[in-house]
Amino acid sequence: MILDSLNIAASGLNTQQSAINVVANNIANANTPGYSRQVADIATLSSQQVGNLNLGNGVTVGGVKRIVDPMINKAVANNGAQQGYWNTLNTGLNSVGGVFGSLQSTGLSSALNNFFLSWQQLSNNPQDNAQKANVRAKSQTLISNLADMNKQLVAAQNSANSQIDSQIQQVNQLLDNIASLSKQINQQGASGTANTLLDKRDQAISKLSKLIPVQQVSTGNGGMMLQTVSGDLLTGDGVARHLARGAATAGGFAGLAIAQTGQPVNIGTTGSIAGLIDLRDNKLGSYIKQVNSLAENLAFSVNQIHASANSGTASTALTSAQTSNPTLALNDPAQQTPFAGQIKSGSFKINVYNGNSTATPSGGTVINITAGVTTMANIVTSLNAVSGISASLDAGNHLNITAAAGSSFTLSGDSSNVLAAYEMNSFFTGSGASTLKLSAAIQNNPSAINTGGVDSLTSAISSGDNSAALGIMKLQNQALSFGGGTGASLNDRTTTLTAQYGNDVATSLQQQQYSTAEGAALTAQQKSISGVSTDQALVSMLKFQQAYNASAKVITTTNTMMASLMGLIR
Repeated sequence: MILDSLNIAASGLNTQQSAINVVANNIANANTPGYSRQVADIATLSSQQVGNLNLGNGVTVGGVKRIVDPMINKAVANNGAQQGYWNTLNTGLNSVGGVFGSLQSTGLSSALNNFFLSWQQLSNNPQDNAQKANVRAKSQTLISNLADMNKQLVAAQNSANSQIDSQIQQVNQLLDNIASLSKQINQQGASGTANTLLDKRDQAISKLSKLIPVQQVSTGNGGMMLQTVSGDLLTGDGVARHLARGAATAGGFAGLAIAQTGQPVNIGTTGSIAGLIDLRDNKLGSYIKQVNSLAENLAFSVNQIHASANSGTASTALTSAQTSNPTLALNDPAQQTPFAGQIKSGSFKINVYNGNSTATPSGGTVINITAGVTTMANIVTSLNAVSGISASLDAGNHLNITAAAGSSFTLSGDSSNVLAAYEMNSFFTGSGASTLKLSAAIQNNPSAINTGGVDSLTSAISSGDNSAALGIMKLQNQALSFGGGTGASLNDRTTTLTAQYGNDVATSLQQQQYSTAEGAALTAQQKSISGVSTDQALVSMLKFQQAYNASAKVITTTNTMMASLMGLIR
């Protein structure tokens, strides 16, 4: 019996020492990121039957448990995905703040206002070459603003796309790490010694969740499967499936897929990668679309008026800036001109003047256009039937109109939009913000700017006519819808673009602050459960120390009893 007491006391010493070791490890890792507090699972040893008595055999440490709350850990991971999304989106939006920051002062809005103001000033004196030069200068400034905005937004879009590639690599590295840790945990799970590996895996999953949201499925013995929110397997049985680029999306960028299968994958709407995709496709993509729509509506609406006007004098030669396939209808979708779809059935007039500036015939000649039927070859034929001019297509299929010697001509009354669509006698060339330019004629000489029209009955030209200048000036607040979409004025388009950007930034900042505050609260709750309190740890250590001392006292007492017994035997 005395030996039993020694064994029981020895088990007490060993158990309390093991418990103290666990506490010491907690204290040592009190500031280790991702460390979960551990507790020795102290349990009594099985008792033994001695006669009619059931006597205890001492104590042991059955295992060392991690103190974690799976629900809190899941909430922290979900919040990490939210923070990853909003932090990325807010950072990306702020990176293009310079594009929008001066819209109302020295940027796009000011340039647009100055453009229309220059036309108003020109309308007061339509033949003043200084005012025409001012129109050209303000137009160049507006073109530059649109081009710069588009260039910076496209650059930001490409940067976001490159960041997605970088983060895909990070995701794949984390998946490899998680798969490896799961394999090791599965091997050690039965012995209960995988606490450190479990902490490392939780940390890796937390980092992964900031990039893409994941679902965790336990498979027993510490094993785990990770899936995307849509159920695509990422890791399982110690094997990782990587993300890769897949087929092109509607925006022209490559989507995401499982590398091993090429199957498209849905990563959900949270996480840093989703934030980059939203920034690239929806936010920046929308801004770029609006800037280009503004340029398109500006170019075509001005050209509509300018193409049917004149500079105060008749022309001797004009060439279209856009090419055509002479065998296809002018509005055929296969035509290369971006505004072919705007052509409709109608007509325009060509007014031919002899050497005395007399129109022959008076009122001009009507050139009819039937949408879906008329080709550029038909127009050439119709124009060549008019006395005093000749028409042809050059090697690049540009339409050329040339007056006979001593003659001149003007174009007017285009109700078909063919002149504006093929940029004949136009103010602008190009369509989108990246291609918009002034016509070559106006770049070379601002006096080529058209300010007035011709009399529809007599074809007379008045140098004081400012009807075209006034018409262009009024476009500033006129609803336009070329290129599709809801009609809106050019002024309203700039205001809408500014407002949308401001709202996007404000929303992302608000959500970023909310998710950050929520994350701080969840992290504090997680630490209160899984974190190490050194004060509590020291109290536990004192408790185990006292039990250790008591066990030692039992051994001392038992040794004394043993010595007394041996003395009696001698």
